[in-house]
Amino acid sequence: MVYTHGGLSVDGFKLMSMNKGLTHLSARFGLFVCLGWISWSLCFAQSTALSPYAQGDWKKIMQARGAAPLVVHFWGVTCGPCLTEMSQWGQWVSKGTAPVIFVQVDDVSAEITANLAKKMKIDKAKNYFVRSKFDEFLRFEIDAKWSGEIPYTVTIDKSGLQKAYSGNTNFKTLQSWVKNNS
Repeated sequence: MVYTHGGLSVDGFKLMSMNKGLTHLSARFGLFVCLGWISWSLCFAQSTALSPYAQGDWKKIMQARGAAPLVVHFWGVTCGPCLTEMSQWGQWVSKGTAPVIFVQVDDVSAEITANLAKKMKIDKAKNYFVRSKFDEFLRFEIDAKWSGEIPYTVTIDKSGLQKAYSGNTNFKTLQSWVKNNS
């Protein structure tokens, strides 16, 4: 069930307004009281595994991957081609086809990224958002030849070999890659 309050959608919570500017958020396992001036993000945990992406994170992602194949998809909330394929990425995630990490590169709030990730059904995957402008320092550590266009997908095979694709994803080709790297 989704409730909206002031343009904010909240899933799994019941919103009730009370006197003196208090809002009660009741969930299955507890009751949270938030003052109106406190940020919504401090009042409840988001269901999305959302982390800020900063310089050095690419290396951390590669180290955490170990020897497993991985797909990393870079997208933006203001990118029309990105948004047209996100429902397909949502299906990919729901099928558990292969590990995928999403990095949202537009300079927007974590809340906007989390809400869109949930809407596109990619919120069960690991998601990052860029806290600042996605500049050449961040791009260079991923691929020195990347000029920043999105959507942009990087596949990393078992041996660590990276291959990058600009533009919309060909999911049949990606499925074949997963089959060959499993």
